[in-house]
Amino acid sequence: MPSPLSEIDCWVFDLDNTLYPASCRLFDQVDLRIGLYVQRLLNLPPEEARALQKKYFRDHTTTLRGLMINHGIEPGDFLDFVHEIDVSGVQPDARLAAALTDLPGRKVIFTNGTVKHAENVMNRLGITHHFQGMFDIADANFIPKPDPGSYRAMIERFDIVPGRAAMIDDMPRNLQPAADLGMTTVWIQTHNDWAQALDDMGFVHHATADLAGWLGDTVIKKATNQG
Repeated sequence: MPSPLSEIDCWVFDLDNTLYPASCRLFDQVDLRIGLYVQRLLNLPPEEARALQKKYFRDHTTTLRGLMINHGIEPGDFLDFVHEIDVSGVQPDARLAAALTDLPGRKVIFTNGTVKHAENVMNRLGITHHFQGMFDIADANFIPKPDPGSYRAMIERFDIVPGRAAMIDDMPRNLQPAADLGMTTVWIQTHNDWAQALDDMGFVHHATADLAGWLGDTVIKKATNQG
């Protein structure tokens, strides 16, 4: 059973399409640059590169992992290239900033991206100072979510008690290991094809399409009333 929200003392947030709305289409830019990287690396036409990109995503949970396993690429070069994007579509989010200010407990980032990418986005949102730490793909030894070992490493890094922690992510498959470890899970619902509901969603404890609103109405307001 998940812990009551009032008992959560650490909030673990995904970054992309979680802290900013998927409607920003930021990840579309990343997706296109991943395809371009595959084209150039393997000298493939766009259609073949796209098919291989998505195959690696399905088989290895990230295209990067597939390229590392099958082609021995240097992850730093890949990550620098695919995150060379325009983040101006991400606007300051006063509602989210206010909710994070009032949210009791520590806040950390757990992302399959990089710290640099996370900082670029969070600076645009105006929320960087609310977070006590980040655990990125390099910290996970380039083994992405939802590999359970990366969750355990993140938990150890920040000295998190899973039963008193919540994980917030837009991809249901990334919430399963968190729930297995005893964390409360929050699914951020988006329009993205790869982040839709799975056949079994029993590991999802809360769901919302409005993170700031959910934090304010479901967590903070109840905590204030109880206080």
